[in-house]
Amino acid sequence: MAIEGLTEEQIQAAAESVQVHKFGGSSLADAFCYRRVARIVTEYAGASDVVVVSAAGDTTNRILAILTASKQAGDTATILLDQLESFQQGLISELLSGELEQQLLALSKEDFARFRRFVAGEETITGDAELLSYGELWSARLLAALLRKQGTRAEHIDARDFLRAEDAPEPIIQEPESRAELLRRVAPFPGTRFIVTGFIARGLNNESLTLGRNGSDYSATLVGSLLNVKQVTIWKDVAGVYSADPRKIERVVSLPSLDWAEAEELARLGSPVLHPRTFQPVNRERMVISVRSSLKVENQQTRIGQFEHTEPRGKVFTSLSEVVLFKVELNDKALVDKLNELDLEPLFAWTEPENHQQYLVFHQNHLEYISRWLEQIDVGNTVTQIRGYSMVALVGNRIQETDQYTTFKLQLGEQKVRRFGLGENGNSAIAILEQQLDSRLLNRLHSQLFNYRRSLGVLVLGRGNIGTAWLELFKQQRDRINQMMDVRVIGIANSKRLWLDYSGVELSDWTSNFDRLARPYVLTELLRELPNAPYDELVILDLTDAKPVAQLYPSLFANGLHIISANKRAGSAEESLYREIRTIQHEYKREWLYNTTVGAGLPLNYAINDLRGQGDEIRSISGIFSGTMSWLFENFNAETKFSDLVAEAKQRGYSEPDPREDLSCQDLVRKLLILAREIGLNLDWEDINVNSLVPEHLQNISAEQFMQRLNELDEPMDAMLQEAAKDGKVPRLLASFSVTDEKRVKAQIGIEYIPEGDMLANLIPGENIFVIYTDWYSEMPLVISGPGAGKHVTAGGVQSDLNQLLARLSAAT
Repeated sequence: MAIEGLTEEQIQAAAESVQVHKFGGSSLADAFCYRRVARIVTEYAGASDVVVVSAAGDTTNRILAILTASKQAGDTATILLDQLESFQQGLISELLSGELEQQLLALSKEDFARFRRFVAGEETITGDAELLSYGELWSARLLAALLRKQGTRAEHIDARDFLRAEDAPEPIIQEPESRAELLRRVAPFPGTRFIVTGFIARGLNNESLTLGRNGSDYSATLVGSLLNVKQVTIWKDVAGVYSADPRKIERVVSLPSLDWAEAEELARLGSPVLHPRTFQPVNRERMVISVRSSLKVENQQTRIGQFEHTEPRGKVFTSLSEVVLFKVELNDKALVDKLNELDLEPLFAWTEPENHQQYLVFHQNHLEYISRWLEQIDVGNTVTQIRGYSMVALVGNRIQETDQYTTFKLQLGEQKVRRFGLGENGNSAIAILEQQLDSRLLNRLHSQLFNYRRSLGVLVLGRGNIGTAWLELFKQQRDRINQMMDVRVIGIANSKRLWLDYSGVELSDWTSNFDRLARPYVLTELLRELPNAPYDELVILDLTDAKPVAQLYPSLFANGLHIISANKRAGSAEESLYREIRTIQHEYKREWLYNTTVGAGLPLNYAINDLRGQGDEIRSISGIFSGTMSWLFENFNAETKFSDLVAEAKQRGYSEPDPREDLSCQDLVRKLLILAREIGLNLDWEDINVNSLVPEHLQNISAEQFMQRLNELDEPMDAMLQEAAKDGKVPRLLASFSVTDEKRVKAQIGIEYIPEGDMLANLIPGENIFVIYTDWYSEMPLVISGPGAGKHVTAGGVQSDLNQLLARLSAAT
């Protein structure tokens, strides 16, 4: 459709680039809420998006109270008006400053001066809508000014400047004219966020009209329809639509999606989140409605649209504690015809031909409207009102084809069911009960209907080589993993920035999404929020080498998180911290898996625990525990300089950034401590005899200086190589500990000379080997060997730990 003053390109650009966001009164209740909404608009709305707002807090109710009081004697109206003015101008002064504050205060004073003239009888204002419209106007004006103060291009639009409607109980929108006016206002200004008043429109006689309660949600989808946008996001104080009302049911699950038919049926049956009028303007083939929480932005959202995934399934259990039945005598055909024309669809209806009666069930909120209508048509005794009934319903696509339908019907067998049947469109099963509802009945019905898989949220700390490899591995194995539990990666973080999305981060292009969406964070502050994530269980994958993260393990456990760790700093911490970690872990019954801290992906810890679980006793463990040192010594010979190998290992990423971490054996000490503690030994750093390969004069210089003086390692290393060769041996860096019968522990790390034919002398470069002697393996040891480093094998080890965690959590339910 051509619109004067606009090109087709501008109209199409608006349809493709603009989305609509809606914030209700509770989202704008005070100055703190305004700032939160401004942050959401800045961070989660596009630069050209449109925002529809309601009146702040209870402003609409306050105006209604003033209108009522103005018709009565006394000064109540003036007092209420003073209070409202103080509230509105207080918001302005708290949120704005300078010229912006003065501009809005001046406009506010003009508005309240008009109010005062009306209350004093000095100005006649026809209809309540004109004064009610100020609530939305104040919100839009203030939010736009706040955004401008924060450096965002924003303007407010009074919906009466574009939205034309014919006055009626539900105003009839003049779509062509309204669409043209709105596009003229929005389309030429890409890069500006427009804040639009909800709830109000302009009548054909230039009067103000209101769109009724829930009119702002309707305004949002109406504006979206006029602009032909692809998505409207309705921000509420709940995280989408749940499997039941969380105020009534203890254990509910948020739903990722609903199709149009399901959402409309749920709204028709009285959902507190959705209103039927919201769906009226929607182009169902193009638009998606997203319901999100403005209180916890990262929480899961519910997307409502036309989806291909439409297998039969009950999604929402809903209830009304009181409904009203009207019994209609069918012999009054004229009345029956009038009832069929009533502009209000009953929740449920049925006919009993044998009694010549029809029953209509309505929401308690509609009682006054229906009673007035019946009085007007003078029905006499042919309609009887019946109270004391309630309703429960199960909403879902093709509900009769589901097992839940049968379960629902059977579970209601012991209740006083007046009528059970399907909704007209087949997307709901409805039961009318001749009894009161109590929480025990509702919770029992919900738990029987929804046997959801338990859910696990995964927060990945560390997005380096191992983190990147694990995310790719998880993406490949996600379908298999999700057969055990609903597992979602809810966050990815490095040391400074975090990308958090409680509905699950999109992994298909996560690196670019991280760059775009990650925000600065502090882990200690994040801990206060994570326990509120909508998951049954939470786990942190600590893929860092950060000591500060390890020091927070007690807090992580205390906040209900499990830990899978590739970080050796916690398992090898000083004895006091290690014991604190273990104590808190056991107290809060959390899982801590860390197989990759020793041997990367090798199943070393599992083998040790399995032996001990069978009753065996570990007597000693020795071997080559470092993939880096294995690579260095397997490549070290008379023709090769040791310093060149160290430089190459650093260049290839085999060593730590400062190779002295490997050469000084600190990494090996950590691994030895972890293994010893795994079998219950009390071992600390000072208990291990360590022979470092870093000469004393190179220990305290910078890493850069050390790399420049690497050749100073060559002389002592060459001497060591020659000394070993005299007896047909080669030097290898071994770690070991052994336990005597008196439970005394001997632990050491250092160079040992190994015969050239020994298995310890003939590893593949980078290979680890663990030689384990036990009571049962006393003559011939248990040997575990394989790659001891590498991002892929380590990622595989992390995945193995995750599988172990899932198995333990499943077994615990």
